[in-house]
Amino acid sequence: MEPELMSQREIALLARVSKPAVTTWRRRHSDFPAPSSGDHGQPLFSADAVVAWLLQTGLGHAEPATLRAEQSMHTLAAFARRHGGRRTVVVLGAALCLRHLARRALPADPLPLARRLDPEDDFLLRELADAPEPARLAQLVEQLIEGAYDPWRSYRFLLSSANRLGWPELTADALAPEAVTLIRRVADLPTRVRAHGTVTIADANAGSGDLLTALVSDQDRDNLRVNASAANEELARLVRRQLLLAELPEFHFDVRSDELNEEFAEPDLIVTRLPYRPTESRDALTDLDRVEAIADLLAPGRTAIVVGPASSLVDKLREGPAVMRRAALVRSGIVEAIVQLPGGVYPARPGYPAALWLLTREPIPTTKGRVLLADLGGTALDQPTIESAAEDILLWRAEGHRSDGHDPRTGRIVSLESLDLYRGAALRPPGPASVTLRARLAADRPALVGEVERRLTDAEQEAIRYAEEHGPLNTGAAQRDGVRPKELSLGALRTARRVRQLAGHRLRPEHVGPRGHHRVIGSAEVLAQASGRWMDRLVLAAHYPHVAFTEPGDLVVTSVPRFGVFVDDGGFSVIEFPACGLRISPGESLTPRVLRALLATARNTARSPGAVRGPRLADATIPDLSRDEATRLDELLRHLEERERLLHRQAGLLAELRELTVTGFADGTLTTLYGTNS
Repeated sequence: MEPELMSQREIALLARVSKPAVTTWRRRHSDFPAPSSGDHGQPLFSADAVVAWLLQTGLGHAEPATLRAEQSMHTLAAFARRHGGRRTVVVLGAALCLRHLARRALPADPLPLARRLDPEDDFLLRELADAPEPARLAQLVEQLIEGAYDPWRSYRFLLSSANRLGWPELTADALAPEAVTLIRRVADLPTRVRAHGTVTIADANAGSGDLLTALVSDQDRDNLRVNASAANEELARLVRRQLLLAELPEFHFDVRSDELNEEFAEPDLIVTRLPYRPTESRDALTDLDRVEAIADLLAPGRTAIVVGPASSLVDKLREGPAVMRRAALVRSGIVEAIVQLPGGVYPARPGYPAALWLLTREPIPTTKGRVLLADLGGTALDQPTIESAAEDILLWRAEGHRSDGHDPRTGRIVSLESLDLYRGAALRPPGPASVTLRARLAADRPALVGEVERRLTDAEQEAIRYAEEHGPLNTGAAQRDGVRPKELSLGALRTARRVRQLAGHRLRPEHVGPRGHHRVIGSAEVLAQASGRWMDRLVLAAHYPHVAFTEPGDLVVTSVPRFGVFVDDGGFSVIEFPACGLRISPGESLTPRVLRALLATARNTARSPGAVRGPRLADATIPDLSRDEATRLDELLRHLEERERLLHRQAGLLAELRELTVTGFADGTLTTLYGTNS
């Protein structure tokens, strides 16, 4: 097979390091793979050799499982270049399915085994009968399984790599993992299984099967049934193989290429997406007809989750028939929730805005005449947003409208009468999502405003007491006579042992988080002048036994992406590379406050736009102040910082007060009595 080659940039991405780190590896490690011969215009390396070297040395930040999967990926890419991406995905998927059924490695000729295990050709026989290089399949399958641990994970890795292998159409309509997670949370399968015993899931437009497999994963397969249809027979067989590999019994699912098998089982839950259509050929009435057809499949108490174009489901409509159809659907009471999804839920179609409808035939009586409208369009679909939106929907479905019930955090419960349905008005909650009412904040907001006002008064009184005690600020500034202080570089300061440089450490991202015992200070924290990342002391002791902590007053300096200085007043922090530390020697006239101020105005710290690399930290030049002048400057800076602290405290409280009041006015839960200070 033709070896897969990688550039240094690709090696850096694979190992999750910077490109200069790869150059350093080549220079320091004699066993680093040699470049491939040939005229490539840049050094290229064997992908297999690079992955093997990374696994052997343990260098880089990538997990071994990721490296093994990428090693399989490069082998598959070479196979796909010869036989086509579509054929590669289909044939290897069938081979993985056969490996799963056989529970052992495939023989050199897998066709007899395929005829015995799939005599009806429901899953894999025709694909393997037409397989290229059948003798290579066993090796490729075992390599995939070695990288992903089992056939099921291997198959998911194969499908997720279809775009890289040359079959982008397969994942063109796949939803982003975050959107799938939201649907999975809203579907709430465990609760349905406990309530009904057996749950049948249906999908009339299964695509590559991403929604179905996400729902059945990590569930009790014995209590699940799946009824689905796909656009063609090839996709239907692909979905069947996924469900089989997901350990769903063969007699528990039916996937067809034309339409749902209505004789198989009555669906308890329908999870689907409307077929994609380009903007110029998209018809809202057609989309709404499909939604109505899905609703017709629901028995009382059964639910459907439908993802479709926002232009049909939530945006303003202009065509009369579409307006009437959407109004009829919403007013029928079958629509429980309408959610505007953020952009990017279809990764392959970034310009395709989408929305979600939750349909339930005969929901609980307390939802009658109302609908939950949520707008996530202006938010990132991160884990907190997913949890909040799912909680809002599930509580609305369980409780309905109650005066003492849950206030949605991502939307509003509105009456159908307040919606201008027959004029095609957009279906969005009143007020932007960014200021949507937070549940526990609604009733407490006036009290919170009063608390902030009290703290602001305390801060103002503290500033007044400081001014009375110290009087007006008078620096006593005067023209200085005499010789200008000579300039000194940081390198010279280190050579003279006036300061000591502390090395930064390369930390793995998974070892750093929002909680821990030791603060982490890197380039981002230096430039932001704040740190919110921490490291657990046990993780630090296990993985970084030689790390030296900072001491109170140490400076952390970075030149990437630009120059910055941060004073660590508390100490006991970990410096993250490429930042480094500076520790002032005992008895030195420079103080942390003075050195930071001088470095902020230092020369030789800016990088020219055309320069290959920026100036070195050792070249940063500062004036060499005498001990008396350094003492005077430190005293002045101390007074300035104290006044800045008082002002920053007031500014922060004013910003908090502004946010609370503006949010309250925007969502209609707050007002003022006549005016400020009335």
